[in-house]
Amino acid sequence: MCNYYLKRKIVRLLFLLIPALTPALVFSQTAAVDTSRVYLLNKSQQKSNLLQSTATVYNEQLITTPAPSFLQALPGRLSGLYTRQRSGVQATDDPISVVDFKIRGQIPTILIDGVPRDFSSIEPESIESVTILKDALSTVMFGQRSSGNIIQVITKRPVATPFKLSFTAQHGLQSMINKSRPVSAADFAILYNEARNNDGLAPVYSAADILAYQTGSDPLFHPNNDYSKLFLNKNAALDRFNININSGNETARFYVAMDYQREGGFFNTADINTYNTNSGVDRYIVRSNVSIDLNKNLNIGLNIFGRIQDANQPGGTTSSIFSAITYTPNNAYSIFNPDGSLGGNSTFSNNIYGMLNNSGYRKSSARDLAADMEVTQKLSDLVPGLWVKGNISYNNTVVTSVDRSKDFLVYNLDIGSGTPVYTQIGTSRAQSTTLSIGTRRTYTYGKLSLGYDKSFNGHNLSLLALADNQSTTINLDLPASYTNIAGNATYNFKEKYFAEAALSYGGHNRFKPGNRFGLFYAAGLGWNLAKEDFLKDVSWISILKPRINYGRTGNANVGYYVYDQYYDYGASAAAYYFGSTPAVARYYRELPLANPNATWEKANKLNIGLDLELFASRFKITSEYFNDSYSDLMQNRGKTIQLIGQTYTAENVGKNRYSGFENSVSWNGKSASFGYFVSGNISILQSKVIYQDEIFRQYDYQKRTGLPVDQVFGYLADGFFQSQADINASPAVDGYTPVPGDIKYKDLNGDGVINQFDETALGTQKPMIYYGLTTGFNVKGFDLSISIQGVANRDIVFASGYNSVADAREFDFQNSGNAQAFEQHLNRWTPANAANATYPRLSIGTNTNNQRASSFWVQSMAYLRLQNVDLGYTIPASLTSRIKLNSVRVFANAFNVYSFDKLNYSDPEGYNSIFPLRRTFNIGLNVKL
Repeated sequence: MCNYYLKRKIVRLLFLLIPALTPALVFSQTAAVDTSRVYLLNKSQQKSNLLQSTATVYNEQLITTPAPSFLQALPGRLSGLYTRQRSGVQATDDPISVVDFKIRGQIPTILIDGVPRDFSSIEPESIESVTILKDALSTVMFGQRSSGNIIQVITKRPVATPFKLSFTAQHGLQSMINKSRPVSAADFAILYNEARNNDGLAPVYSAADILAYQTGSDPLFHPNNDYSKLFLNKNAALDRFNININSGNETARFYVAMDYQREGGFFNTADINTYNTNSGVDRYIVRSNVSIDLNKNLNIGLNIFGRIQDANQPGGTTSSIFSAITYTPNNAYSIFNPDGSLGGNSTFSNNIYGMLNNSGYRKSSARDLAADMEVTQKLSDLVPGLWVKGNISYNNTVVTSVDRSKDFLVYNLDIGSGTPVYTQIGTSRAQSTTLSIGTRRTYTYGKLSLGYDKSFNGHNLSLLALADNQSTTINLDLPASYTNIAGNATYNFKEKYFAEAALSYGGHNRFKPGNRFGLFYAAGLGWNLAKEDFLKDVSWISILKPRINYGRTGNANVGYYVYDQYYDYGASAAAYYFGSTPAVARYYRELPLANPNATWEKANKLNIGLDLELFASRFKITSEYFNDSYSDLMQNRGKTIQLIGQTYTAENVGKNRYSGFENSVSWNGKSASFGYFVSGNISILQSKVIYQDEIFRQYDYQKRTGLPVDQVFGYLADGFFQSQADINASPAVDGYTPVPGDIKYKDLNGDGVINQFDETALGTQKPMIYYGLTTGFNVKGFDLSISIQGVANRDIVFASGYNSVADAREFDFQNSGNAQAFEQHLNRWTPANAANATYPRLSIGTNTNNQRASSFWVQSMAYLRLQNVDLGYTIPASLTSRIKLNSVRVFANAFNVYSFDKLNYSDPEGYNSIFPLRRTFNIGLNVKL
């Protein structure tokens, strides 16, 4: 009785808190979690009957990863999905800012409960499954967005069950995976003098200066600041609390969840303000998925999702402070002057302490509301198996920011005259209060579906016809609309022979009227040989199914109404005067050229697969080959000139091909008290430029056509110039006079000059390989899972124009010589170290010879990462039942545990971000009523 009243109080409390915690909410339709079915586009289907290429991960795998975004739990778990953690940035929910994710070389669209949405920080406890759709047959009904493939996220379905409550509390510590190693102040002074000497400039540091840096005898005028130790904490907290309830009967069912997450900041701030100047993110989520059967034939589902994400940062901005910590030399200034004022000078006027504590603060807030309604009417009384369904969805996101920053003063101390003289640098500014709206996004979606399902004499037929429309409004732009009329027919005979066909007549309103709609189609066949009589006695084979599908998909990669020509009116610009009595006139200026012929990009996709399940489906293998040819890609022609003084528009000219293999294998074993599993996958991806309207290139080694997509070009390094005699005997460098210690390049065309005609493809051209392995066991209440993932045959170039953040850390004395030097610069070329040098001679600022793109700066980004470890213990039910609890599980997990790679100073994933990736160690408790 006591437990009954406790549950009633909890339910009442939840429904009181929901409107208080959120201005917005998300509901979703439901059915019990069934891993034998896969959620496809617009339907679900028995996994054993699939002709499509898919891969799925379920809730129990997602919740083991202590990361803010569910996308961070996917690496290595899904065959065909390539991921790269871009950075450890906070305060963003743009999926691409968090994780670079591609399916077969394409950036996919994220669907949540069948609706396109652009937020990724969804609480993993409410996710039932994540499925990637990889081929034409699985995506073609998406019309002009079907080429990019799809990540389909399905939230938990409410099911008929007695009251169930689950509460999870977690506390984690995050640390930064930062491999950059700045040199000490003494080493900086030595290297800086050497660089100036190499450039023919006088040194600026005396031997006494260097000695003072080494001994620390004069910290005021010869500081050796370790900014990371001074202004960054070793750890930041990551806390999450989640409560969800599922209950209902055969008539009405609901799933409600509330989630709070706090991500602490790494900055070591001083306790001198009445407001917070650290970075951090607080996220609040409320979700409600409801399903009601109004009668035996009519069901209504309502899904409401609401999220508030509040971020805070110092007024000096998080990115600027991280940049200052990374690139400011250790000897730039003393943090404090003797009188307590902030130190600085004309070169370094942004004291990092001041940026953290004396610059005010900035807040940003994202508000998301998503509401979906689905009405399903069975028409079996008219025609058995016939049904009709209507869906409407509304999504709104508003991002606002409050700027309460201020400027602070620094002072340069000079005691040359014997009397301390403080010179003010900069001007102070009172704390501002500025409210601005950054982004407003509104999505509306509607769909009407008609379906028919029929089984007779071993024949199984499913027909689906639908029409849908999505309208997206961003800020003050006119809405972008996608409209589809689509159909699908699925057939199998005794689950032995399979056939499926789908088509879509899809349109996009950004194309010219009369040229907005295109036809897209796909079809597939399959044969489960295990059902044949000649294998009926082979009981250990459950499925042996070869399958094939082919189709044409589309992608509306077009700008903002590019079919119209636009002009700019110079209302306040320079005036022109005409007439005998001069009268002022303003100009109209032609903007970039219009393209009235713009159309959608196309893709012809072939997928051949084999599904094999053995030993009562304990052992599963899926192997696939794909060949996707993309045409009419929007690209700028290479054979254009600037004669007309105008920017040419992109045109449908490009052709690329992506092909490869994907393989996954899994084994599940179980005995009376011990269970274990292992699941692995490997993908091989090769891309090729078929056509791109190249400019004329005299030499074959410079042609882009035939090489991988986005192939990097540069020079082939041939060691260092060791002497003037070496320079005299080598080809001349166009526009540059080399000196010993500079990088020497190969003269590929043999004309005696190193210039643009000696550039060639850099890095590997082998197919990229990405893979993952997850394994684990459970025994006597203990459970353990381990996940690893990796990439091979992937190179990048640390050079200007390719990876700006990476090359700023790689090169010496950037920012006109005012930036930090790093450990790799210690092994630079000098006459004494010529034989062992791994870095060219030092110079101040930009060196046009040494810092150009070349094979010298190519680095392998191959790695193997221990991605995730989760260890848990479930207290025996005989104990938890005594206190009226269904289960209690304590657990510890870790994310981004360790990476095996060849990089000494950079991370193989987050190399081009100023925000280092994060390693997380987490403990938690889950209680179920």
